[in-house]
Amino acid sequence: MRFWRPTTESKGFTNIDDWYLSETGHNLLNELTERISPLLATTFGYYSLQVGCTGLAPRLQESCRVKHQFTLNDLDSEAEIRATPSMLPIASDSVDLVILMHHLSNTGEPHAVLREAFRILIPEGKLVIIDFNPTSLWGLRHFLQGWLEHVPFSGHFYTAKRIDDWMRLLGFDQLCHHRVGYLPPIQKTSITRHLSWLEKGTRKWLPVLGTLNLLVYSKSISPLTPVRHRWVARKLLASKVPRPSVGRGMRYDR
Repeated sequence: MRFWRPTTESKGFTNIDDWYLSETGHNLLNELTERISPLLATTFGYYSLQVGCTGLAPRLQESCRVKHQFTLNDLDSEAEIRATPSMLPIASDSVDLVILMHHLSNTGEPHAVLREAFRILIPEGKLVIIDFNPTSLWGLRHFLQGWLEHVPFSGHFYTAKRIDDWMRLLGFDQLCHHRVGYLPPIQKTSITRHLSWLEKGTRKWLPVLGTLNLLVYSKSISPLTPVRHRWVARKLLASKVPRPSVGRGMRYDR
């Protein structure tokens, strides 16, 4: 487990985990934890799996009621399972909770990752997706500076509507959608303190501009409805059995 200590470094982050150690990222994580804690507190089961931001899993899943919690990544040596998220070495219908934190925006095969999440989840299992909202001030900065590949503005930000379309095709039902964080996309806290009015105004009047999308889905399994054949419903009527007749050109010998 990584020792938690926010830093004031404003640039040079190697990954999103390190960015969450900055003061801006730490404040956003606090708000995210407050929002997700009630959701995870009502989630029970035996196994949970977090893909992405593996160093933040103990903090993020602090209130989770799932008994065994695992992290997975294909590059992070701190993760408990090292595997490709698009080809998970996990049995089907065996996991109660899957959390994808900033992984869809940083993978080249989002559809394969979602299909694998659907495969390993038990019926009615939960899938939590956490990622930056492209229709926010952070999304605007990503649009202007994403080509620089600077964390946290690198990757591909997907809209909640697009993700929801993918999930419906796979067979997920959306349970809730929250937007988290309204800090301006500025790392220097000395500047953000003077922009507190912008944060309060956006939170109150433009809640759709939240920094993060927090999407919660449930794996839906359609029950099998028996189809009654038409011949079962027919009413059998008593009728006389026709007497066999001799065909033309045939002799009938007694």
